[in-house]
Amino acid sequence: MSTYLVAFVISNFESISETHRGVTQSIYSSPTRKSTGRRALNNTILTVAKLEDYFGVSYSLPKLDHVALKRNQGAAMENWGLITFKEDNVLEQHRKDEYKITKERLIANHEISHQWFGNLVSPEWWTYVWMNEGFATYFGYVVTDLIYPNDHVMDIFLRDEAEFAYSDSSLFPARPMTHYVETEPDIMNVFDVISYKRAACVIKMFHHAFHQKTFVSGIRTYLNKFQYSVVNELDLFDSLQSALLKDDRFQQQTWVHMVREIMLSWTHSESLPVVTVIRNYENDTITFRQHSVHSKNELWWIPLNFATVLTPNFEHTHVEYFMPPMSEHTVSFNELHLELGGRDWLIVNKQQTGFYHVIYDMDNLLAIARQLQRNHSVIHQRNRAALFQDLAPLVSHNEIESMDVFFELLKYLEFEDQVMPWTRASSSINFLFEALYDTTSISLFKQFMRRLIASSFQRLLRLLESGESPLEFLSFEDFLHIACRAEIPECLIYTQKLAHDYIFKNSSLEVDYPDYYFAMHDVILCMGLRHQSYEEFEKLLSVLKTTQPDSMLYDDLIYALRCTQNRQHMLHYLTMLVGDNFTYSIMNEKDFMNYVIYLFKTNAASRPVIWHFIDGNYKMLSRSTHFVQLFNEIAEYVPESQRERFAVLHSKIEEYLQSEKITPKVPLIDKDSSHVGKKMKNKEQFVERFEHQIHKWLLNELPQPDNRDYYAASLSVGNGSDRPGGLLRTASKMLKSAFGANISL
Repeated sequence: MSTYLVAFVISNFESISETHRGVTQSIYSSPTRKSTGRRALNNTILTVAKLEDYFGVSYSLPKLDHVALKRNQGAAMENWGLITFKEDNVLEQHRKDEYKITKERLIANHEISHQWFGNLVSPEWWTYVWMNEGFATYFGYVVTDLIYPNDHVMDIFLRDEAEFAYSDSSLFPARPMTHYVETEPDIMNVFDVISYKRAACVIKMFHHAFHQKTFVSGIRTYLNKFQYSVVNELDLFDSLQSALLKDDRFQQQTWVHMVREIMLSWTHSESLPVVTVIRNYENDTITFRQHSVHSKNELWWIPLNFATVLTPNFEHTHVEYFMPPMSEHTVSFNELHLELGGRDWLIVNKQQTGFYHVIYDMDNLLAIARQLQRNHSVIHQRNRAALFQDLAPLVSHNEIESMDVFFELLKYLEFEDQVMPWTRASSSINFLFEALYDTTSISLFKQFMRRLIASSFQRLLRLLESGESPLEFLSFEDFLHIACRAEIPECLIYTQKLAHDYIFKNSSLEVDYPDYYFAMHDVILCMGLRHQSYEEFEKLLSVLKTTQPDSMLYDDLIYALRCTQNRQHMLHYLTMLVGDNFTYSIMNEKDFMNYVIYLFKTNAASRPVIWHFIDGNYKMLSRSTHFVQLFNEIAEYVPESQRERFAVLHSKIEEYLQSEKITPKVPLIDKDSSHVGKKMKNKEQFVERFEHQIHKWLLNELPQPDNRDYYAASLSVGNGSDRPGGLLRTASKMLKSAFGANISL
């Protein structure tokens, strides 16, 4: 038994217990909360039994205790036979929150899975932490899905685990899953997104690629052969290969003898692959190309499978062809056993079970878009979502061949009734909102988005009372954000009503709307304060002035007021924050400088106001040692069209600092530095390349552009005289449908 799995609890706790199949499970808690552990106990009984049946390996001890602690290092710990949890992750709360219940089950089932992966079979060194955490993460979801199939937890897996694993963020470490460590700090650092989330995605990929039953047969061999022992990754790979060799379906496959090589290409790579699929429409061949998302010289054995209009079979997710570790490989339709007409669509990586991005040639992507417009349900929703996830980096990095085709893909969303494709599309949609800001296309784009999102937004509004699905509420934030940016009147009125009730009437979003409070709190406040009348904005500033700086309301106001789209309001707000004679009465000068940077980066409407504010106040602002850092950071957002004006302001500040002998903490950026405007270059290049194309497409799609000012109608929730009656009736009807008939506007 590994020493890190030993635990003792000395307490006056009381327990509830149940024995099933000779194993006694107990929930220990403080006496006052003893009765709140029943739901967790029921889940643990079901989970242990299901894992025993699924792997064919019995739980190893006569008891399994679950202890609810007020303080625990992490959410939970898988000590062998004595799992410890933070109280709130195992005991029932006063209110019912379906999503939180699902997350509690996932936490518990992750730790219970460890009783097999990590406890019964342990890695020989911390090099292989992923063999503990990856398996516990993935099979924690699998067993939860088997017990509670209506909770759609594998969709939650894609959002809460896979989305992070797919990210190419520089915040995440660049290291392989199998990674040697020696010192205590290095050991602690491998308990990261790689060991948990990426490893879970790789395990999921081969669980599907090797046929699920065959993969589980290999895991059963692994657990039985190495129980009460230590292993390395080769022991796991050999167990999987032994199961594959016994499966008649794989007897003719040459790769079946190469499981070590296949798996090592994944566990020893630092990145993940992008697979480009290029069809030759003349000779019925496909060229597959692979490269690393981080431009590293890495190659993989990649399990591919295919869906076509003639043979969709999206439920069959096993490997149909292993792409060898070559940068380019051409294969005929016959070799792939594909039935595919000349202009029929082809989907690679069914249900996104493989852990890689897929990029199609534009003709195939257009064929997919046309199919989605005719009948989107023919293509699995996870693949519909994956299309947007895989294209997002190409759009945001200005690498996509044609935005016409991308907009044809967006077009089908008008009929999309599932949440996942919308959430995956949201990053590209938000990029377009930002890139097209201040262009002639922005009003057309908003009109287009209003058409796409209106019906789905209304459907989800009606779900706010029903609690139909925890995932629906988790994803509602994306809908709110897009709908309000598109200036759908109902969204503006809805968020403004909730935000005003919270700020002015002391209503509690957490108490009144618990199911979606945590998912939507920030976007409700930001979008709710996006458009205000002069009188309302003055009231908001008055509330801020009288609110304690250490309160939640203060933090919420500071967060949300920066979202205003009115430039006069923004200037008034900045003036109030610095106070008379720059005394910084609302927040201290360092916090103010950091806040302005945050405001500048997150609200494009604020940027000309902030430049104007600095131009008029740089002498007073320069008294702060943090001012130059602020100036340097926002200089990265100078558009090319404003470089001359920036140079003039830069010279004035530089001369003033020299004349007053002010020595800032950091040197003032050079006005000709390559860093000036660097954060704008990508979007400027995107606009230069695609804005005309997008504008033309939108004009063709929207023969009657709608130039009405939608947000003006919602400037005052409390003053109906400023709004058209039809809009009020529509919004009132919608809000009553969502919350009951006791709302008056």
